[in-house]
Amino acid sequence: MYLRRILIICTSVMLAVPMASAQRSMQDRLEKLKREPSVRQVQEAALRYFKVNQNTVASMRHRAGIKALAPVMEVSGGFNRSTLDEDTINQEFDRTDPWIIKGAGGDAWNVRGKLTWNLPLLVFNAEELDVASLAGLMEGLLKESTRLYFMRRRLQVDMILSPPTNQASLLSKQLRLEELTGLLDAMTGGWFGWELKRRENLALSGQLRTKGTVPGAQAPTAAPSPGED
Repeated sequence: MYLRRILIICTSVMLAVPMASAQRSMQDRLEKLKREPSVRQVQEAALRYFKVNQNTVASMRHRAGIKALAPVMEVSGGFNRSTLDEDTINQEFDRTDPWIIKGAGGDAWNVRGKLTWNLPLLVFNAEELDVASLAGLMEGLLKESTRLYFMRRRLQVDMILSPPTNQASLLSKQLRLEELTGLLDAMTGGWFGWELKRRENLALSGQLRTKGTVPGAQAPTAAPSPGED
């Protein structure tokens, strides 16, 4: 009876250790996801890359509203050079030498300028409607970046909590994850992929420093602006 209890306890311990280890591994992988850029950071990177944000739209709308205060200036000019010679011959005195000689010549410059105001545009300017359409573009960018971000995050969580049981399923999910990562990277002008690598390098450097090992590569100090090479 005593031996049977010992066997049950040993079996329970042997089963509990792998389960606890697997649970810790799962928690570590879930915690690793928290080190990735947030959805808000991805949205802001997408807006910066497409150069559309609330401040830009508001500024363009304000400038379109006061555009009529700026005059339209027209400047024109010209240059003219002329020479006029006139000879009069009096045949009663001399048939060859001129009796009267007249001449005129000179240069002429002219410059004209005009300023015009289109004051009715102060009441309504159709360009304000064009600027307002940028708000729709901004909304579309926010929705699409959010949708792609959480599609990718759901796939990551699913692969952690319900790992694929065969190679084909694993490969399919990995390709889908790479596809979503690539879409987010393209939408942010390369910022998303760069930021993932930067944070991964920082995390690795922190782990190596904790172990007393000097990291082989230093992480960049500043993220590049979206759209820059």
